[in-house]
Amino acid sequence: MPRRFFRRLSVRYKQKDQPWYLRPFRFVLTHPVYFSANRKSVAGGLWVGLFIAFLPMPGHMIVAILSALMLRVNIPVAAAAVWVTNPLTVVPIFYLAYRLGCAVMNVPVQSFPEEFSWNWMTTELIANWKPLWFGSVILATSISSAAYVLINVVWRISTTYRYRRRHLFRRSSGTFGVGKLD
Repeated sequence: MPRRFFRRLSVRYKQKDQPWYLRPFRFVLTHPVYFSANRKSVAGGLWVGLFIAFLPMPGHMIVAILSALMLRVNIPVAAAAVWVTNPLTVVPIFYLAYRLGCAVMNVPVQSFPEEFSWNWMTTELIANWKPLWFGSVILATSISSAAYVLINVVWRISTTYRYRRRHLFRRSSGTFGVGKLD
């Protein structure tokens, strides 16, 4: 995993001399868990960010950062994962969530009008919020949990690969941390 990248990013925030506008957040910026680059923190931050991203609500970034603070996971990863639902992907994702919610709740799917109007927004969309939220929670839980497991597996495999490669290199070169053995 890109441990070096996260370590370089976190060193900037761990500095002792903070600008005046960051002094109220000194505890968060100097706490080792919020910007650490370990498997648990990064995978947890990704889970939180993706879960919040798939929920149909305003203020994804603020909710993801506050959730990352409460759950003590990586804040930058949680904030970046929210951007999975950007202006290009939000409509297909929420339409899929709505269809999934309708299928699970056994509710007929309402068709969308050709032109969106305020009247349609206040009557039809408000009447059909339950399948959207139910489908969003199912989609958010499944995708964020799959990403959590995938990150853990990839991180574990890459760590094992680096350890074995380093171990084989030391064996083949004859160095064991001090010099060559003759």
